Amino acid sequence: MPVALVLLLSGTWLLSGALVTGTDPLIVAVGRTAVCCAALTAVAASTGGGRADLRRAAARPGTVWLLGLLGFAGYAAGTLLAIPRIGTSLTNLVVALMPCASVVVGALFFGERAAPRKAAGAALACAAAAGYAALGADAGDMDGTGLLLVAGATAAFAVYGFLYRQRLSGLPPSAVLPVLLAAATCLLLPMALPALIGRPPTLAATGGIVVLGAAVYAPAYLVQHRLILLRGPVFTAAVQLAVPFTVRLGDWALGTAPAPTPAELLLLALCCGGIALVTVRPRARLPVKG
Repeated sequence: MPVALVLLLSGTWLLSGALVTGTDPLIVAVGRTAVCCAALTAVAASTGGGRADLRRAAARPGTVWLLGLLGFAGYAAGTLLAIPRIGTSLTNLVVALMPCASVVVGALFFGERAAPRKAAGAALACAAAAGYAALGADAGDMDGTGLLLVAGATAAFAVYGFLYRQRLSGLPPSAVLPVLLAAATCLLLPMALPALIGRPPTLAATGGIVVLGAAVYAPAYLVQHRLILLRGPVFTAAVQLAVPFTVRLGDWALGTAPAPTPAELLLLALCCGGIALVTVRPRARLPVKG
């Protein structure tokens, strides 16, 4: 599952980055969310047990709307609006700080203690990300609004991970996700409506959005949420450490960004090293036999 998650998430970033270059980001956000919702609903509704689980998930409207906003509508809007401003690689790097955000959120709101090792790792990762941002990465001129958008989206998803595990762990992700995505679609549609009317997507872009939502995001969400339930939000965020590297190399391979410089590679490695301090548990020392 971890390897599948990295590959799927890399695909979502690369395809999303390609789509938002010619299509309004909010159209991509609502389109991929709606298509993913339809695909997962069809799967869940194909069995009697799945339909029963869908009804159980929908019976919690307060939780559904809150998690739909934090984990899907807010996250999708923030990240996709950031990509045209600061580039795919830098947006993804900020999202890769999710483990650090999870440590802070867990300590402040969910009673989880942050060890000094984790605090030091978070500081290192943030410093490396700031250095990467200063280099400009693939963004050209830096945009403070873009950084704020993706930082807000990252914090929102960190809160979402804890609330999802706390409130909906008794239901399978295949039943919960369609309901949350339906709520997110309803939240995103009013924001995207002016662009849909004024600048509707081309046929090619529409096809790309359908592929993105059904073939890439749907399985990515299922794997991601299964890992959250099994190993927790911090571990799941840690699995995604490889994504900034694969996205940066993917941008280079696709010709949408130059080859990464040694300084960029060093800062990416330092960022991932800091996140590793946050997420990887040190091995317990075995007692020395006398």
